[in-house]
Amino acid sequence: MIISHERRFILVKSRKTASTSIERAIIPQLGGNDVWTPISIPPVAGQNYYSRWPVDMLTAKWEMFRDLVGRDSALHHRFYFDHMPLARIRQTLPAGQFSAYRKYAFDRNPWDFLVSFYSYRKRKGEVANWDFDRFLHEFPIVQNRALYTENGAVIADRVFRFEELSAALRAIAAETGLGFDALPEDKRSYRGGSEYRSFYSASSRDLVAERWAETIALLGYDF
Repeated sequence: MIISHERRFILVKSRKTASTSIERAIIPQLGGNDVWTPISIPPVAGQNYYSRWPVDMLTAKWEMFRDLVGRDSALHHRFYFDHMPLARIRQTLPAGQFSAYRKYAFDRNPWDFLVSFYSYRKRKGEVANWDFDRFLHEFPIVQNRALYTENGAVIADRVFRFEELSAALRAIAAETGLGFDALPEDKRSYRGGSEYRSFYSASSRDLVAERWAETIALLGYDF
């Protein structure tokens, strides 16, 4: 998650959309007053992502406290975290500032996203013995749409398709003055290149079409 006061933009960090790689490309170009959240592997320290309020500081510095309180607790004064909804980010900024900044988000074909997310969680051991159908029905999955909408309405200025990443980065560069060369690779190829359609039955395909209907309509996806 990035807020650049110098370049006047906000980048929401969505899941399974090369977001960490995009952050790594942007962070070296940011200024001293800009905000970004830490990256874990390989580590990149965050900047200006918490206030001096004791709850914020303890949450930022101590994993046990973070697990106890939660990153999005109402006890926080100003604390930013990776997959922070744009509506929550707005609460930390003056209204005029939020309105003036460009607000960017990425999303991904839901059928492809879910296979990528399943493969990632399986690799981490969280669903090691689950098949894909069980994952779809039982694993708590937060849609990326929740990060860039509020009460069902899109509040980002631009929602880019992950599948058109190069064009999206060119658009962001033109509007912010950022430069993008080759992106660093982060958390790639968890499913070994398997074609996502092979994971689906007709019923599971239709289940995703129903649950992700708004994203599919917004970005023009199909199976």
